[in-house]
Amino acid sequence: MDKKKVAVPLVCHGHSRPVVDLFYSPVTPDGFFLISASKDSTPMLRNGETGDWIGTFEGHKGAVWSCSLDTNALRAASGSADFTAKLWDALTGDELHSFEHKHIVRACAFSEDTHFLLTGGVEKVLRIFDLNRPDAPPREVENSPGSIRTVAWLHSDQTILSSCTDNGGVRLWDVRTGQIVHTLETKSPVTSAEVSQDGRYITTADGTTVKFWDANHYGLVKSYNMPCNMESASLEPRFGNKFIAGGEDMWIHMFDFNTGEEIGCNKGHHGPVHCVRFSPGGESYASGSEDGTIRIWQTGPQNLEEPDSFVSGKVKVEVDEVTRKVEGFHIGKDGKTGNKEKALDG
Repeated sequence: MDKKKVAVPLVCHGHSRPVVDLFYSPVTPDGFFLISASKDSTPMLRNGETGDWIGTFEGHKGAVWSCSLDTNALRAASGSADFTAKLWDALTGDELHSFEHKHIVRACAFSEDTHFLLTGGVEKVLRIFDLNRPDAPPREVENSPGSIRTVAWLHSDQTILSSCTDNGGVRLWDVRTGQIVHTLETKSPVTSAEVSQDGRYITTADGTTVKFWDANHYGLVKSYNMPCNMESASLEPRFGNKFIAGGEDMWIHMFDFNTGEEIGCNKGHHGPVHCVRFSPGGESYASGSEDGTIRIWQTGPQNLEEPDSFVSGKVKVEVDEVTRKVEGFHIGKDGKTGNKEKALDG
């Protein structure tokens, strides 16, 4: 246990219900950002480095299950139990468009080129909305074998992946034909599917297993048994030498990618962990839990000996840039935001 040092995370309060999804933007000229989805119906935007609250997107009337930021962190998207996916201005907090669905929206993702929004949910239909023509009917891809739980784009927006709530496996679809080209077979439903930053791997969590797949040839690269049911897993993006997983035991486990050996374990949440994600530079990672908090953890001493190029001016958020982003953000009419700021101070 000597190597498992006690880590003190940044604790981000503000959500009043469980946090069910987290998404980091890539590094932008203004730094990088973290958006969270919660059953309290209000996605929140934060400074990805410090966890400081920037703003709250207000408008959904039901639990928000999924959230995403586009490549430039200029727009946000959210999928909700109110049968809508919403597109937001990430600088002002204004709602830009609401995309109506016929049932709960569980997953949403921006295409890499930022022109399209992909959604999936209880309807078992993948929808691709053209954000340049938001009022146009979406392209619909049917034949999902079950209610859709996760979605993602890969291969420069030529392929989309989806997993289901009640069926095992990850389906890969050709965007041009709308056909399934491959299925990554798993025994249990896949609750988390992440495409690595370099496009090499797909990381999946299914029950008590975390798997890594070749994102181009779809072969299974690694499969590791976990100490409990893991709801989410994320691969360190810079070196690809470690991964994190979180689930029902309330701990955030860190493992060596090559051996599967557990190299760290952080406790702090007071409820099951629903989502874990590495920041774009790998220097920290965030976890969201049933307890309504987000915790941001430093990756650990291993990185201190590694080249420090990710702590460059590009990643470090300048104070005036964050201030500009905060000043431009739309504050909710009911004054909820003031309470959230107080909670964050704690």
